[in-house]
Amino acid sequence: MKERIRERLFELLETDRWVEGAFPAVDPVNADEVCRLLKKFPGSILVVGSGSSFDATFNPGPETLILLTRKLTGLFALSPSDQVLEVSAGCSVESVNQKLSDAGCFIPALRRFRMGTVGGRLAGVSCRPLPNRGDGWIQSLLGLEVALPSGQIISVGSRCIKDVAGYDLRHVFIGSRGSAGVILNAVFRCRPLSEIKHFAPVEDLSAAVAPAGRIDPKWKRLFDPLGRMYPGS
Repeated sequence: MKERIRERLFELLETDRWVEGAFPAVDPVNADEVCRLLKKFPGSILVVGSGSSFDATFNPGPETLILLTRKLTGLFALSPSDQVLEVSAGCSVESVNQKLSDAGCFIPALRRFRMGTVGGRLAGVSCRPLPNRGDGWIQSLLGLEVALPSGQIISVGSRCIKDVAGYDLRHVFIGSRGSAGVILNAVFRCRPLSEIKHFAPVEDLSAAVAPAGRIDPKWKRLFDPLGRMYPGS
């Protein structure tokens, strides 16, 4: 079974991105490969980032493809003057926080984490902030680029807060565990390091992190009408 899936993936991507393991898994390196998999792979897909966790009973089934996002690392564009960071989902939180610090700024929402990838944390943790805190995703996240289950890429939000109108679809993908689509890139608002004293130390922020909830079934049916995308746990 796995060899047949591996051959099918090679035909789709025209290169070998197979990851050897207990379940069929693939390691795409860019958005184009992600979209090809979503458009043409005939079975179900489970997106796994560093924000995903699974228990001992985890068994996605022999025909479910695990799509890893760890190699989606091509974008890191920081504009300190505009206080905006554009970053790929596969970039590690640790490296992003270090680069931001070196540039004299930080992102409160990312500063809560020491490990994982940007996309894994966004998809894995809904992270509603405690009252009167400014370190939730919505306070820092300006926009997302997402590959839908159909393989279409959409952008939600904007580089500028005032440019956003209509439904705020960022909420659909944050904490969805990949069941609504694959987060490719994110745009964040940065703050100068001089403001860091207004935020609690990282080790005191565990209470501010709320676990991911289930995506609203109405949104799930809209974005994934065929039910191909399996959520992590």
